[in-house]
Amino acid sequence: MEWIERLNSVIDYIEEHLDTEIRNEEIGRIVLCPVGPFLRTFSLLTGITLSEYIRRRKLTMAAFELQSTDCKVIDLAVKYGYESSDAFCVAFKKMHGIPPANARQQNIKLKSFPRLSFTLTIKGDAEMNYRVVERESFRVAGKVVTSSLENNVIPQFWDECKRDGTIEKLLEVGIDTSTYGMCFGYNEEGFNDYMVGIETVKEDAAGLKTVTVPRSTWLVFESAGPINPTLGNTWSRIYGEFLPQSIYKQSSLPTIEKYFTNDVESGDYLVEIWIPVL
Repeated sequence: MEWIERLNSVIDYIEEHLDTEIRNEEIGRIVLCPVGPFLRTFSLLTGITLSEYIRRRKLTMAAFELQSTDCKVIDLAVKYGYESSDAFCVAFKKMHGIPPANARQQNIKLKSFPRLSFTLTIKGDAEMNYRVVERESFRVAGKVVTSSLENNVIPQFWDECKRDGTIEKLLEVGIDTSTYGMCFGYNEEGFNDYMVGIETVKEDAAGLKTVTVPRSTWLVFESAGPINPTLGNTWSRIYGEFLPQSIYKQSSLPTIEKYFTNDVESGDYLVEIWIPVL
């Protein structure tokens, strides 16, 4: 219940500061965790990034003000944090389909994105199987890309690695044929370094980046089914159901998806999700 209260407190804070600065450090203080992991959690729980939620709420409120006051467009642009009236007009039209100057006309359709509210849902129909693993340090070799919550390039990056011979290189240096997707953690701007890699004992793998993951405790979950949507649903349940009510707290080490085969459409396709915890 405490986690739900903290989520709603974040929404309260955002609503109170739509026309002023919304500070990531204050959001982190409210949820009692680094902002980077929270940004990913919010996206998994709601299906929308936090920055996009804030943008839509600001543009919803701007539309209300245009219809109910005689405020100028440039004043609204400044009020809601846009650098220019042109930038505000582009964003407004993208959401509402019309320029802000037309919003005061009669019979104009505008969009309203409602305020989010989190509630506790009791679920007992689908158990979550997990195991706790203590692992000594290990080395991973791979190729890295920077992705973001707003522009997720990870699926295309996997395709690129399959086309350009990276996967074959990984199999040459790996201890087995299981490949890794390593997420090094989202920063406050929503950016994340992501590695397509493989566990290796080699200290130097030509053309590949190597990282050493220190000794840690891991929670290991299984996602069994076609990768889309099963994997995303499993992540949502981990962050939305399991972690908030468990005794574990995620650490700052990378999270890992461990893939065993390439048949991602298989009905029993297996991915292990490794979460480093304290």
